[in-house]
Amino acid sequence: MAATLTLCPPVLATPTSTTYLANLNEPRTKPMSRDSSPIATLKNCKTLDELKQLQCHVLKRGQNQNASHVAKVISTCVEMGTFESLKYAQKAFDVFKNDNETSGTLFMYNSLIRGYSSVGLGVEAILLYLELVGFSLLPDKFTFPFVLSACAKSLAYSEGVQVHGAIIKMGFEGDVFIANSLIHFYGECGKIDYGRKVFDEMSERNVVSWTSLICGCARRDKPKEAVDLFFQMVEEGVRPNSVTMVCVISACAKLQDLKLSERLCAYIDESGMKMNTLMVNALVDMYMKCGAVDTAKRLFDDCEDMNLVLCNTIMSNYVRLGLTREALSVLDKMLLRGPRPDRVTMLSAISASAQLGDVLWGRWCHGYVLRNGLEGWDSICNATIDMYMKCGKQEMACRIFDGMSNKTVVSWNSLIAGFVRNGDVESAWEIFDEMPESDLVSWNTVFGALMQESMFEEAIELFRVMQREGINADRVTMVAVASACAYLGALDVAKWIYTYIKKSEIYCDMRLETALVDMFARCGDPQSAMQVFNKMEKKDVSAWTAAIGAMAMKGNGEQAVELFNKMLKQGVNPDTVVFVGVLTACSHGGLVEQGWQLFRSMKKIHGISPQIVHYGCMVDLLGRAGLVGEALDLIKSMPMQPNDVIWGSFLAACRTHKNVDMAVYAAERITEMFPEKTGIHVLLSNIYASAGEWNNVARVRLNMKERGVRKVPGSSSIEVNGKVHEFTSGDESHPEMTQISTMLREMNCRLRDAGHVPDLTNVLLDVDEQEKHYLLSHHSEKLAMAFGLISTRQTMPIRIVKNLRICSDCHSFAKLVSKIYDREIVIRDNNRFHFFQQGFCSCRDFW
Repeated sequence: MAATLTLCPPVLATPTSTTYLANLNEPRTKPMSRDSSPIATLKNCKTLDELKQLQCHVLKRGQNQNASHVAKVISTCVEMGTFESLKYAQKAFDVFKNDNETSGTLFMYNSLIRGYSSVGLGVEAILLYLELVGFSLLPDKFTFPFVLSACAKSLAYSEGVQVHGAIIKMGFEGDVFIANSLIHFYGECGKIDYGRKVFDEMSERNVVSWTSLICGCARRDKPKEAVDLFFQMVEEGVRPNSVTMVCVISACAKLQDLKLSERLCAYIDESGMKMNTLMVNALVDMYMKCGAVDTAKRLFDDCEDMNLVLCNTIMSNYVRLGLTREALSVLDKMLLRGPRPDRVTMLSAISASAQLGDVLWGRWCHGYVLRNGLEGWDSICNATIDMYMKCGKQEMACRIFDGMSNKTVVSWNSLIAGFVRNGDVESAWEIFDEMPESDLVSWNTVFGALMQESMFEEAIELFRVMQREGINADRVTMVAVASACAYLGALDVAKWIYTYIKKSEIYCDMRLETALVDMFARCGDPQSAMQVFNKMEKKDVSAWTAAIGAMAMKGNGEQAVELFNKMLKQGVNPDTVVFVGVLTACSHGGLVEQGWQLFRSMKKIHGISPQIVHYGCMVDLLGRAGLVGEALDLIKSMPMQPNDVIWGSFLAACRTHKNVDMAVYAAERITEMFPEKTGIHVLLSNIYASAGEWNNVARVRLNMKERGVRKVPGSSSIEVNGKVHEFTSGDESHPEMTQISTMLREMNCRLRDAGHVPDLTNVLLDVDEQEKHYLLSHHSEKLAMAFGLISTRQTMPIRIVKNLRICSDCHSFAKLVSKIYDREIVIRDNNRFHFFQQGFCSCRDFW
């Protein structure tokens, strides 16, 4: 056995005489007659005090403490099963060894090992086994089950393996009782495969053998194996007991398989097995986990013994399922006719109050906790903090937190999560900085706060800090980081994130994989997005939506529609979001007919009523295709009032196709219904400017000035060697502006020779033609393109992010630059991605 076990039994006595055990108090039991046997009388001792009184009589009468008597004293103490009785047994054992200058008997060791093991003092039991072996006593078939039970309870795996070796050496592996103990030991230590090996090698098995293996599988995340073993056991004619049933029922609960659960219940009915309280509790939990709430409630209502465990089971499941009113109704019943609620009950009740946001119920629960002395439990305090935060009572939550004597990481996390939920990111950040110790939940909560406030750059920087501090991320972290990267459109960061996930072997569930597809799509790398998508084993409608969105970003409407049809063939039901994605793809690809077909199929085939966002997609589709009249007809036929987004989309189409009359009509409608939407005035001003109607431009801009509206200047950014360079239209402050200007002149000359004629209508100022040429040549995306050409290798794509919609002149300019300089140019404007290659754009000039 391992000699490294240095823990000693908590009670070790080395008295020098038997008088150490004498109780000097007056005897309270009837004196023992001279003819009565001490051993026979020991059988009548029910309490430790009675046993001590008997021992006092024995010692006063001078009767010899022989081995048989001491062994019976120890055995009687062990049967009592209390810490005090075991302490007395240990003293008796030590006195016997000292007085007789010998080791104890094997029976004494077995009794004490069994006693320590039964009360959970596994290390002390193992030390006694080591002492036994050290005295050259040979363990017998009764020793090993007790020692293995101690190893199982203290999870002493290496010691248990050595005990297994001793069992084989002594030839006891064929003993059923010992083999069952080995199966139980391996199951408790999480080594189910070793337990299964012992089970398979048994020549004889009983119900305990099967039950030990079934319970081991059920408890160690192998519920399917547990259920399969159960039905195999039944087929072999072994009748299960109540322990078997509780374990296999809990396995069905973990599987959440209603059909399998009903098959199990059918066996219980057919076999005539008598139901006990534990089985009813397990069945209620199983039905709740499988979603059969009505069946679980019926079992609960029919149960004559409405015990505390049963009430807690159904309450916790109600809360988990969001059935908070039902959970609180169970609490009402308990208060009326028992049983008395405990801390587990109140945890569920407080959580239910938190979900409801019902501060009255929450305060009552808090009062009950205080009246019944339950506030000392950390879990109760943490739940109460969470409840007050969800009810908007931050001051009360902070008061409870400040009053806690033992603030755990969970306590701090509850406070941070509450601040985040209430939109107080600053306080959440302060608490996070003050934490004496944080865990992954703390970091993930802060990530959630930053995402909630659209602080995407800060989220990426926090992730870098997390790496420097050596904290390993999980898939929850990576979903937040990938989403932040998607919003920023930073491809280099996206590739780093993906590499980190693979190197760190972070488990990619469907949610994380979907986030990665969306990340690559939004970062302008649809090829990587589709590679991740194609590797996914399971795909829900969100995953398909992300892939369709990747195709929409690329302007590949045909492939987006093809993906949508493939999704339908695989039996995935579409939702409102995926229709937005595929209609957007049709809009960006100019697929008018396919868009109409999909739009009409929503209600007719899939039973989904188009929402205002779907009408917006169709207006955008028709407007981009130049069908401005049809777009207006659709707006007028909508079953709901069009919002500013739809009118804004229509207005943008009027600008693109230079339909000033309809643009004015749309602007008037928007001004009537949405006077606070100042961005519309900017767009209308641009429309008048494109048509050369400068008086109207002046009128609109005067109106904008009176309203305090300021036009956002166009800006473009490009990342080179990990540094982001930002350019604003007409700005010449960049340190490399001399080289950029030289490159711009070269680009303009080469494009002019290729036949490019600047579209001066994109200059929305009333200035002379020369000034218009200068302003147009210094649009921010052109400055960024020039910088990209002088700062990156020939083979590298030039990636630009623009805050506004790219103008038509810059669009045609970028197409020619991609062809003349043989460079791929990717521009992400505020509406979509444009992939320019060899003189063509992925948007096919629809944007």
